[in-house]
Amino acid sequence: MKGNELSKQDGSRLTVRHVAVVVTGILVCFGPATLVFNTWSILVVPVCDGLGVSTGSFTLYVSAIFLASAAGSPFAGNLMQRFDLRIVITTACALCAAGIFLCSFYTQVWQFYFSGILQGAGVVVLVALTAPTLINRWFRSHTGLLIGICVAMMGVGAAVWNMLGGFLLSEYDWRMCYRVFGAAAALVSMPATLFFIRSYPEEVGLVAYGKAKEGDSDEPLMERGIPAARAFTMPAFFLVMITIGLNNGVAQMGNYLATYFYHLSDIGILLLPAAEVVLMASVITACLQVSQACAKVVLGQIADHSLRAALVVFCSCGLLGVLCCWQGPAFDPNFVYAGSALFGVLFGATNVLGPTITRYLFGPRDYTVIYSRISIIINLVPALFIPLYAFLADMGWDVLFAFAFLVVATIFACAMMLMRFAKKMQMQQ
Repeated sequence: MKGNELSKQDGSRLTVRHVAVVVTGILVCFGPATLVFNTWSILVVPVCDGLGVSTGSFTLYVSAIFLASAAGSPFAGNLMQRFDLRIVITTACALCAAGIFLCSFYTQVWQFYFSGILQGAGVVVLVALTAPTLINRWFRSHTGLLIGICVAMMGVGAAVWNMLGGFLLSEYDWRMCYRVFGAAAALVSMPATLFFIRSYPEEVGLVAYGKAKEGDSDEPLMERGIPAARAFTMPAFFLVMITIGLNNGVAQMGNYLATYFYHLSDIGILLLPAAEVVLMASVITACLQVSQACAKVVLGQIADHSLRAALVVFCSCGLLGVLCCWQGPAFDPNFVYAGSALFGVLFGATNVLGPTITRYLFGPRDYTVIYSRISIIINLVPALFIPLYAFLADMGWDVLFAFAFLVVATIFACAMMLMRFAKKMQMQQ
């Protein structure tokens, strides 16, 4: 079935292949994407102690991941647009798995930077492009919800893999932990990426699932939208870059909330024994992870009905989260837990609303290429913000929270400006 016959299908038929696409997105996010981004923190102390290096020198490995992701993003987008997704995504999974597995053999800290480059080159495909590209090509409706479900698995995966990592570190050592994580990254994802998906539903005689929206043209789904070359010259393109890039940067402050909890204990706001402070600091991290997983699904569902409402919800939660952590402890220390949960919404917004806004503004036609360019800034900003947060925290936590509040307010202003562009651009698709 080709051409006109395919375009006439109403997309009401949900097949096993459509479901397999979603399953692949889930497994990629649950496995290699999570193992790259959400497990490194439990290995910092064991590796630094084992190799006799400083924490700062080891965490440059994480900066290498972000920088490699930023550098590789435009190439990843072009590859996904031009070649079979099975080959591109499977190769990305292999790079992540190899990068993690090789860490188990290193004896010098600089060698981890090489693994950071490998993982960054692969993970930019998996986190920023795989689920959004697959969902946008295979589904007409519920795209925000389905992308949210896929990327929410990074929060679920963080809980699972960190528990397994804790066991491996207690029973064996960090080298065994890296070996198991590397093997898991490959085994969880690569069978699905090789056998569950195709680049387009038309390749197997299907069309994207879901009914076309009122006002959509009769042309095939992947031919609708603004060409990439034109999108790159539009103010909305740069505004999306700024909005989502800043969000991904400010969200990284969530990694400092457990440290902030220790600070509250040191200055006497928390009247807890030292052992209990350690336990409750881990609860802060758990609140953040659970919140971001739930937020990805909820924001995706809201965005399917009203993108403006989703933007208002996530910015409001971010502002309230900063205020609860910043000013709340003076009234009740429990505000820190509430603030951590609200702050987790910022984590969830990047991987859901970034792709959703991009598709909403520019359409599905060259989505992958356009979003891969946006991902350059999305990955660069955290690489800049992470050391900046350390500097601001040394100046004082009030300075750090004031900066975060200002950034979230800026994100909200940019998001509302994007909505002003949106209506006019919809008429151009």
